[in-house]
Amino acid sequence: MKRKQIKNILTYVGVIGVLLFTLTPIVILILATFSTTADLNARTLHLIPNQLTLQNYLNVFSGKASDGSIPPFLTAMKNSLVVSLSTTIATLFVGVFAAYAYARFRFRGKDPLLISVLGFRMVPEIVLLIPLYVIYARAEMINQLSTLIITYSALNLPFVIWMLQGFFRSIPRAIEESAFLDGVTQLGVLFRFVIPLALPGIIATSIFVFLVTWDEFMFATIFTSTYDAKTITVAISEFSKRGMVDFGMQITGGFLASIPPILLALFFQKYIISGLAEGSDK
Repeated sequence: MKRKQIKNILTYVGVIGVLLFTLTPIVILILATFSTTADLNARTLHLIPNQLTLQNYLNVFSGKASDGSIPPFLTAMKNSLVVSLSTTIATLFVGVFAAYAYARFRFRGKDPLLISVLGFRMVPEIVLLIPLYVIYARAEMINQLSTLIITYSALNLPFVIWMLQGFFRSIPRAIEESAFLDGVTQLGVLFRFVIPLALPGIIATSIFVFLVTWDEFMFATIFTSTYDAKTITVAISEFSKRGMVDFGMQITGGFLASIPPILLALFFQKYIISGLAEGSDK
């Protein structure tokens, strides 16, 4: 057997091994959503359910479980979408201007200020929990989606600024100087030349912000107590009550909650790879 054939065989074996390693848990997760409570609580492992059922999906969307009512799943899903999208848009709107200023303008204390911005993100979030709760409670902002949007925007903005200023710095200044000679304003250069060239990095950064916001649990569970304000992570955690855990509903809810991020990543896959590649080059 030729060396090239051996190499191809080893490559295929490696690819198949990686696919089995990554896809097997997903397949088991999907099968578990169609499993009965008896199969999920069985002491022996059931990779294939003895009986397929849609009861878990019916329980999730109907708001009923074996131990009573649960948070409306669709309401929680809508709240997570509103909060995640609003946070992403807000941080990008502010972060683009701030990052461009750091990348192109000169001002006193520029480098220390940039480091301090990143240092704020390194503060443990749990340290900010009680002070923020006191502020929001006195301002009567508990159980409001705007409270979560403000909190997540403040926490993610340093990361957005730090990432985008690196992408903006990688764009040659000659492009902007040529535009200035043609009479284009500073904002015109930013929107017509800089942002389109840095679009892969902007999209990769925005997807990261969206995913971090979508998966956040600690602030969401503390700042919300009504079903109308709870996000998807909090709703899934409340599928277990009174000492009972409904594994079927938790697995099904987690699977449904993972669909929007997966679709988002697949849709913007090209931009994510391009943005990460540009980041690695820098």
